[in-house]
Amino acid sequence: MKALSIVGKSVPRVDGLEKVTGRAKYCVDVELSRMLHAKVLRSKYPHANILSIDTSEAERLPGVKAVITAEDTFKQKVEVIVRGIPDLHPLAVDKVRYMGQEVAAVAAEDELIAEEALRLIKVEYEELPAVLDPEEAMKPGAPQIHDVEHNIIGEFATEFGDVDKGLRKLTTYSKTGLLLSIFICAT
Repeated sequence: MKALSIVGKSVPRVDGLEKVTGRAKYCVDVELSRMLHAKVLRSKYPHANILSIDTSEAERLPGVKAVITAEDTFKQKVEVIVRGIPDLHPLAVDKVRYMGQEVAAVAAEDELIAEEALRLIKVEYEELPAVLDPEEAMKPGAPQIHDVEHNIIGEFATEFGDVDKGLRKLTTYSKTGLLLSIFICAT
């Protein structure tokens, strides 16, 4: 067997000096002319109906260029990578299903203005019972988080065996999907 050239060996970091001296540039360090800063308002509840969202004060704040809610996304579903979740949207529509779910977004001339605009958005919630355990969520009578029976969006099975034999059975399309799934899970 051929010896590995990198695995199991120390590899010099080409960016190490820049990082430890603070000279390294990251995305957050980039400043462009007329660049806007975005911030997202997230739910403070794990499960709640959204009764109303008032963005009027945030929209009037000098330096704010845009404020959006689900109404501005035409309540479009997100199914590019995550298929099968019936109620996944870029911004929450009608209710939030987890703490930290995106409710509104702001674009402003600088980060401080964007943060202030978030504070000016008024969201009225009706808190709903939350379920914090997956086993409890599947029981009859559990709070309905997703618009599916027993909060079960999908099922999958894992099997163990001969990986090469299993891969030979896959079509090219399935192989691509499998590799994409592995990549997404690994990143």
